[in-house]
Parts: sequence; structure tokens; C-alpha cells
Amino acid sequence: MFKEYTGNQQFDLQINRLIGGKIQNDARVAEDVQEIIPYLTDTQNWFHSWEKQAMKRETKGEFDLAATYYQAAEFYMDPNDAKKDQIYENYVENFDKSFDRSAFTSYKIPYEHSFLPAVTIGENSEALPVIFFTGYDAYLEEVMPILAPIQKLLNRKLIIFEGPGQGRALRNGLKFIPNWEKPMKVVLDYFQLDSADIVGVSWGGYFAIRAAAFEKRIHNVVCFDIFYSGLDYLHANFCNEEFNLLLEWLETKQEVQVNQLLTSKMAQDLDLKWKIQKGMENTKEKTPYDVLQNLKKHTVANILPFVNQNVLLLAGEEDQYVPIDRLAQMEQGLINAASITTQVFTKETGGEQHCQAGAMHLAFAAINQFLMQKH
Repeated sequence: MFKEYTGNQQFDLQINRLIGGKIQNDARVAEDVQEIIPYLTDTQNWFHSWEKQAMKRETKGEFDLAATYYQAAEFYMDPNDAKKDQIYENYVENFDKSFDRSAFTSYKIPYEHSFLPAVTIGENSEALPVIFFTGYDAYLEEVMPILAPIQKLLNRKLIIFEGPGQGRALRNGLKFIPNWEKPMKVVLDYFQLDSADIVGVSWGGYFAIRAAAFEKRIHNVVCFDIFYSGLDYLHANFCNEEFNLLLEWLETKQEVQVNQLLTSKMAQDLDLKWKIQKGMENTKEKTPYDVLQNLKKHTVANILPFVNQNVLLLAGEEDQYVPIDRLAQMEQGLINAASITTQVFTKETGGEQHCQAGAMHLAFAAINQFLMQKH
């Protein structure tokens, strides 16, 4: 279940997401988290606290914990910080030292001037493979430990790849894009797939709908969770009146006003600052205004009628990135879907947070049930 550690909703989400399961199962992690919680007061202290713990565990040869802590340390770093790439490499290096990759096969899928990193696990010639992808900030390495038990649960071949704007692909020069059918086509072609199921995680919930709208080799679509609009992730940082004004300024191209508003609020709101800075890193845009104009293109508003597959929509009632009322809009817009299955997770059921942070097993059970029924 989701646990509050610091009282800062964004910090608590990341602790639950990155470390939550280990806290309950590993006394070392519980001890480390307890030690640093008092210091998690801002992003600078967040970085120094997790880096310190990462270095301590790395020195002891506890590379699994070091990898987790390096990922946490890197999370809020400014894209222009000279140490950011090195912290990322420390994360990957410690992950590789601690994780048994023998069940996985790695690939570099040619894409434009670069490549899309991918791994596969499992085989089942009688069932469709399932392709996973994430969204705004997750890494392939973060998802791999989760895939092994999911593969056993689903008994399918699983494929996961990093697309443009994600992980190693981003660092190799591929920017975040809205038209996810493009990398999806490349992945399907590379593995010579006539049909596959897809699971989009977080912002990947948008990517999943977008890909399914234009790539008809996709059979079943899972939004884990729903993601309606790229600008939704800002809503919680503004009152309704201010947010509507921001949307109006974006529509009328009031660049100065948008940059002034966001710069002022970013100075007071670490969550908003991270969202905008991460957007700059992913898209390579130079100003908050340009980031939002870019991310505004990430919307399902006009493409829902093109989706004619079976669709599973998962939603957390207290998701801090996606307003729960978007679920009804997506259901109403999917007028040509072969079927629509929805599941809303609440505080009572668990899984009420974004991507069921703190209770992801509930989401996996729902995904497994859906894919078995639609097989």
C-alpha cells in the first residue's frame, strides 16, 4: 500500500515507486530510508542524501541497493548539471553488477540515426507477445526486474523498449515525440510481428492509445494508467482559474506571460520545477513555454475514434498527474473500440496513486486477467 514518508506527495510517490517494495522486504533499505527521511527537505538535499547512501552501499558491494539509490539521486537533477550523466551511468553500472540478465536477450533496434534499446524475456509461440514501454522518466533497467514475474504470470514473450526521449535513447539524441506509432512500427517490423498486445506505463498510457490508433498490428491495448493529455500533469500545480488562464495563454501564444508565470511558480514548487526541467531534457526545448507547446501535442482528444482494438483503462482515484474525470472522457471517446474494460483503484482497494504506486501487484493482476480474456 502507498505509504507517506515525508509529507511531500511527490517525494513520497517516488519513494513508493522506486524503493517501496524493498523497504518492506529488506531491513537495510528500511534502515537507510529511516536515516535520510529527515534530510529530504528539497531537491538538493534529496540528491545528496540518496547519492551518499548509494556510495555507501556500492563500497560494500551491495550493488542492487546502490543502483536503486543512484536512480533516486538522479531523479530531480537539473538536466544541465554536469554530474547528471555520471549518476545515470553509476545507476546502470550498479544495476548490471547486481541483476541477472541471463533470462533476457538485449537488442539495439536501428532507428533514425541511433537505436532503440530493447530486451525480451520468455517465449510462447501460441500466444501473442506483449510489448511494454514507459513514459516520461522511467528506465528500461527499472522495469526489467518487474518483467520476470510478469512473464511467468502471463506466460507470454515480453518485449520492452526505450523509445525516443527515454533512457539511453534520449541520451543518444532521440527526442520525446507524440507520434508513438513511428517507434512502434519499427519495433513490430524488427521482431517481424503480425500482431502483438501492448502495455503503456504512465505517460505510456497516451503512447499506447496513439500507437493503437494508427498501427493495426496491435491487438489488445493496456493503459497503465490512463493518460489523456500532456498538460494534465501540470493541473495539480495550479488552481483551476490559474490553470485555465495558462491554457488560454498557450492557445493565444502569449509566450512572455507563460514563461513569467511558470518561472515564478517553479521557484516555489519543486514538483512543477521537476516537470518543466524534465520536459526540457526530454524534448530539448529551451523555455517553459516551448516545452508546454511541445507536450500539448501529446493528447488523445482527436484520435480516440481511430482505436478499434480491445482496451483496458486503469486509473487511480488519487492520481496526482491524471485527473480521474479523464476516465469518463476516454470511455466516451472510444466509440469504435472492440471492447472497453475499466478498473478504478481507490484508497480502500489500494492502488489509488499514479500507476498504483505501492500496490502495483493489483494492476498486474488486472492486466493479466484482461489479456487472458482477450487472448
